[in-house]
Amino acid sequence: MKEALLLVNAVYFLFGATMYMGTMWVLRFFLYPTWRSLTPENVGDHFGIPTTLATKFFTAVVPLMFVSGIVLVWSEWGEWYVALSAVCLAGILVLTYVGQRLIIPINKRIRAGDFDGPAGLTPLLLRWMRLNDIRFVGSTITWAAIVWYVVAKGDLLGALE
Repeated sequence: MKEALLLVNAVYFLFGATMYMGTMWVLRFFLYPTWRSLTPENVGDHFGIPTTLATKFFTAVVPLMFVSGIVLVWSEWGEWYVALSAVCLAGILVLTYVGQRLIIPINKRIRAGDFDGPAGLTPLLLRWMRLNDIRFVGSTITWAAIVWYVVAKGDLLGALE
């Protein structure tokens, strides 16, 4: 039973971490360069819609990642794997803090048009990108920790036999 619980939680956390890291990598390498051309007239389509959809998606995924991270730490208590589990849990905590406390307020300001023309939009976007650079690094570390965990655990499916 413990092995099945471990497998389900590791796979779910891997899914969430992969989605999170993938989103951050897409932002960093593909979207940031195009955002230099955002204006108050087009920011809603190219920033507002994607950030709203991402927020909805991760609002559903992340709470279960917390649960999975806690289960992983609890399941591995006393084993060296607990270090990797703890990195996973700490990673999602940091990512959530940065997102909820620092980035979401900027999202809301931009979507509401609460800035003074292009001169007000540009600094908000630049701050948003700098804060998301933290999540870029954090999500990559979190993803690497869960991948390392799954690989180090070996044949989790075989443990169910």
